[in-house]
Amino acid sequence: MRARPYLARGACAELLDCDDPEVIICGPAETGKTMAALSRLNRLAWQWPGMQGAIIRRTHRSMAGTVLQTFKDKVLAKGSPVRVLGGTNPDRYIYPNGSQLWVGGMDQPEKVLSAERDVIYVNQAEELPLDHWEFLSTRVTGRAGNVPNPQLIGDCNPAAPTHWIRQRSLAGNMRMIESTHKDNPTLYDARGKLTEQGKRTLARLDRLTGTRKMRFRYGIWAQPEGAIYEAFDEVRHKVPSKPIPALWPRVVGIDPFGARIGAVFLAFDPGQGILNVYDEYLEPFGITTPGHVAGLLKQARGQTIFAWVGGGPSERQARVDWAGAGIPLLEVPISDVWAGIDRVNQLLADFRLVVHDNCTHLLAEIGSYQRKLKDGVPTEAIQDKEQFHLLDALRYVVAWLTEPGERSEVVYRPVRIGPDY
Repeated sequence: MRARPYLARGACAELLDCDDPEVIICGPAETGKTMAALSRLNRLAWQWPGMQGAIIRRTHRSMAGTVLQTFKDKVLAKGSPVRVLGGTNPDRYIYPNGSQLWVGGMDQPEKVLSAERDVIYVNQAEELPLDHWEFLSTRVTGRAGNVPNPQLIGDCNPAAPTHWIRQRSLAGNMRMIESTHKDNPTLYDARGKLTEQGKRTLARLDRLTGTRKMRFRYGIWAQPEGAIYEAFDEVRHKVPSKPIPALWPRVVGIDPFGARIGAVFLAFDPGQGILNVYDEYLEPFGITTPGHVAGLLKQARGQTIFAWVGGGPSERQARVDWAGAGIPLLEVPISDVWAGIDRVNQLLADFRLVVHDNCTHLLAEIGSYQRKLKDGVPTEAIQDKEQFHLLDALRYVVAWLTEPGERSEVVYRPVRIGPDY
């Protein structure tokens, strides 16, 4: 047998027959998304001899007890001839027809993604940043040549409304298939009635609260608990991208140090009094500082940038290096992170800051930016703070723009000289 018996319904059946270059199945918890994606991957491996596929997650260590356990227990048939390399922590599946499925995380992508793949499946795709997804798309261009329709597949739970998955789908750049609990035959029978397992599962999901209930029970794209930029409203603050008039003053905020170098381009609309974030830059740290400078200057070609702002007080050397490479960075006037965040939030609350919809990485960061929770209560710590390079760049430039400056005034009071005739 090539697979265990599997009854696919609704969105899960739709995924099994989907040939779109990029597709993600999304929905609440326990709708059978992972099972459907793994079943499609297994079907393709049997159907096309020599297929080179991959199962990917954000981190490799999170796979053995989750997605790979599902693959072993629910997809591969008992006594399957598929060979497993790596023991209890598999790193490759080898099929009798020469097809292979490589296993890896984006924390160690070299071994799994060093060559072209025919099909890549990303488990829990909402955990990945957009640039990881875009990188994976470059590994399934068809050069592997073993399947007629190379494909990047993912599954996900709903995240923030501004998450890149939802934005990419709305822009028509990726197909999203939405699943429901009725797609899972262990929860609902063929007549649409809840099974005993379904009653237990939905009762557990009904006990969730807040954002978790909205996402995992009802499949709603909702702001996270402890959202930092809770003033951000997708309807009001996300605007269609448009050409920026030449006379609008422009400034660039830069996060000059970290795993990725991020920059945001802002232009001030003097008529409306609104700051427009109209462009972004996000590249890996491995590029040299002169390389980043060259990339940003190329992106800014033809524009008059009156200031480049970036780096906290501890990043003085980074500013020196950037100045030596061709971009003099002005120091941020305040060092307190939350003070800078408050200034951004105030601009959002006053509707004096908007983000153009082409800034997909920044929009995704805004929706994921949240406080750490302790016993369900938000703290003053930022969850995964080191990942938000574009928001750091935005905070830097807004702090610089909104810092009160000295005011000079010349007072001239004419005095009559000589007699009054």
